[in-house]
Amino acid sequence: MKVTLVKPCWTYPIDRGDSTYNRTWPPLSLLNCAAILRKQNIEVDVIDASAERLTPEQVAAKAQHSDMIFITSASLDRWQCPNLILKPFLKSVFALKRVHPNVFVMGTHGTVRPKSILDVTGVKAVIRGEPEITVLKISQNTPFKDINGLAYYENNRYMQTPDPEDIDLSLMPMPAYDLIDINRYNYEILGGRFALLEASRGCPYSCIFCVKSMYGRKFRVKPTEQFIAEIDVIIDQVKARNAYFIDLEFTVNRELVECVCDHLIKRRTPITWCCQTRADSVDLPILKKMRKAGCQVVHFGVETGSEKIRQTLHKGITFTQVEDGLLNAREAGLQTVCFFMFGLPGETKTDMQETIRFANRLNPTYASFHIALPYPGTEFHENVKDVLGTELFPNAYTGEVPYETLEKLTRQAFRKYYFRPRYIAGRLKDRDFSTFFRQAKFFMAYLKHRLWS
Repeated sequence: MKVTLVKPCWTYPIDRGDSTYNRTWPPLSLLNCAAILRKQNIEVDVIDASAERLTPEQVAAKAQHSDMIFITSASLDRWQCPNLILKPFLKSVFALKRVHPNVFVMGTHGTVRPKSILDVTGVKAVIRGEPEITVLKISQNTPFKDINGLAYYENNRYMQTPDPEDIDLSLMPMPAYDLIDINRYNYEILGGRFALLEASRGCPYSCIFCVKSMYGRKFRVKPTEQFIAEIDVIIDQVKARNAYFIDLEFTVNRELVECVCDHLIKRRTPITWCCQTRADSVDLPILKKMRKAGCQVVHFGVETGSEKIRQTLHKGITFTQVEDGLLNAREAGLQTVCFFMFGLPGETKTDMQETIRFANRLNPTYASFHIALPYPGTEFHENVKDVLGTELFPNAYTGEVPYETLEKLTRQAFRKYYFRPRYIAGRLKDRDFSTFFRQAKFFMAYLKHRLWS
């Protein structure tokens, strides 16, 4: 048995009509699947068409001699914020189907819209939710009816098995990083030879806009020793220089973070890393320890600067806590990235201007402004679905503000933020020119799309 796992090539850096920046990051969910398959003596290949810049036809030529092919519409780094433009994914699916009968789809899109994705792709089955165990069972020729997390047709009748069980993360092997070339991956803020690792899945919070359909029903954490062993492998064997611990909320489990930092400090390893967390989940002592352990950047989801809108998001954090978290990160010597959204339910242009002012007051190293996406499977989508129309994956909620205005305000937010004399002077004052120009190149490419497209 030979299995091929495929990540299609998305338009780089941004597809026209989509606001998702398509970074070249490792396909972690495919590497997890590959590791599990190999543990059962199943031969496996990983084709990352995005990293290799392969056309659909080239992908099909490389995969055609496998027994089964699995293609993802959203690898792990995109589980929470998948691309809305499906054309690159669909082109690869159709190219694979032309050369092979056994093609399966996994990812966020098929999880939240299984029948629609099954119909539009015409594949043998769609995998819903966490894919690793489901991919293994399909590869072992388990009957579809006995596999949780599947959608398929049987005798022209649509079938959907029960949701998959949450994966026990302690049983997950080390991701199969030897199947990809680490030199192909980078994060512009950190640098090249870039790896992704996850210490947990899910999130204990209930923000209305967050897509958690791929993460199972419960918040789960890997054993600390297991995660530290994975870090050692990416440093010693994979030779990664930079890493993103891709958890939705990395510092929620403080004990794990403390142990990871202690380990990295003790081994004095020159690896740079970043994470995403909440501003109320960190304080100055843990941030200082993270910085000493090699953390360089912390990502915070701020979302809004409007008190009215904040109360509707079920995020459970105050603006004072956000400001304190950013202040502590800055004092610890960390760079910060803050994310903001426009077009949330009940939000007016006045609320959006409050968000722009709040972003300027917070003054993170980087601020990212996006139109809020009502992903299926979220409370946001459920609350506004009656006015969204018939699109499978709508690109905005426009109940209060037209789409053109949302676009205009998003561009305005970028201009007001990045063209401030205070911001420009602060970045030049950092004098970290080795990273400044690399990061500036990335952000200019992004700003070019957001400001003038």
